[in-house]
Amino acid sequence: MKKAFFIFLRVIFVVLLMIAAALFAAKTYFQYESQQSIKVAIQPDANTPIIGNPDNPFTIVEFYDYRCNHCYPFAKIVSDAIGNDITSGTTKIILRPTVVGDQQSLLIAQLVLAADLQTKGETVAFHQQIMQLNEVPTYETIKAMATARGLNIEQAEKDGVQFQSAIIRNTELATDIGFSGVPALIIGDKGYMQHTSVMPGVNELKLMMIDAKTRLKIGSTKGE
Repeated sequence: MKKAFFIFLRVIFVVLLMIAAALFAAKTYFQYESQQSIKVAIQPDANTPIIGNPDNPFTIVEFYDYRCNHCYPFAKIVSDAIGNDITSGTTKIILRPTVVGDQQSLLIAQLVLAADLQTKGETVAFHQQIMQLNEVPTYETIKAMATARGLNIEQAEKDGVQFQSAIIRNTELATDIGFSGVPALIIGDKGYMQHTSVMPGVNELKLMMIDAKTRLKIGSTKGE
């Protein structure tokens, strides 16, 4: 009986070792996939909107949904944390709209991305105007804003369809990195996601940016 008990313990020990090894392998694989996705996300293509000088060496990637109620205050906090470093320093923001909400999210993102085809730089300017809103907009609200900005809505809606795959790809990238939703950021080379309804402080994000710049050996600026 005693011998059978020790054999049972050995079996349990071996099983636990196998489970631990499997979990370790899965974690290692996930971390690798996450890092690979981050590398993709920080490399914009020709149609990816960028706030700031594209040649600035420090990259922040912002994942958001235009129908996400947390994305608006979060974007303002990110902007305050970066400060002048976006215009006279080392930082640029790569904008990656996603669709985690409803169909209106996709339509809004397509319309905003299509704005650049009518006027260069209009996508970033329109995005920044939208992010100053105090409530989540509908597609009709965004169309009214676009009309006021002088955009040809009919043409923008036609042009916007070509950006659908990019928006879906952004959503997939966010998931591959490990984000379960938005708003979320890549700060330098690491992901950050707001996990509760409590927004991070400006100083908290500033410290994360300084840490990333130090790790990546990118000089600090007077904007921080």
